Amino acid sequence: MYRVHAGRLRRRLRSQIGSSDEAKDLVQEAFTRMLGAPGGAEVRNPAAFLNRIVRNLLIDRKRRASARPPHLPLESEADAAVAPGQSEALEYEEMKARYRAAVETLPPRMRQVFIFHRIDGLGYREIAARLDISIRTVEWHVAEAIVRIAKGLDV
Repeated sequence: MYRVHAGRLRRRLRSQIGSSDEAKDLVQEAFTRMLGAPGGAEVRNPAAFLNRIVRNLLIDRKRRASARPPHLPLESEADAAVAPGQSEALEYEEMKARYRAAVETLPPRMRQVFIFHRIDGLGYREIAARLDISIRTVEWHVAEAIVRIAKGLDV
């Protein structure tokens, strides 16, 4: 069933969301949900059922994205709606300095992976190819960097 339907779903999702990696993840999630559904392996019309699951996954993805606050990089003040007061500006500068210090304490490879991902905006697959490491290793470096930086910021 996977061989029959996965390619079509991946192509559809890739064209809708523009990311091959996210498309693969969503297809995997769709099949996982289908198999976890009551009678999942014995669905009468698996193509329609998978299309419905994918549609629901896209709706969930959109909801999560809209619920997230917008990402504002710490390096820019990105035209805030209200100009920060002096104490907020000092607090902001202090937070930037602590963030930079936390990033600098990361091991060199982890710091490089984190910067490629968060600052340069590269995807896991591209980072893995550039550094000749596995995607799983890239995922681990990013996750571990986030944990270590959070500890450095006392979050």
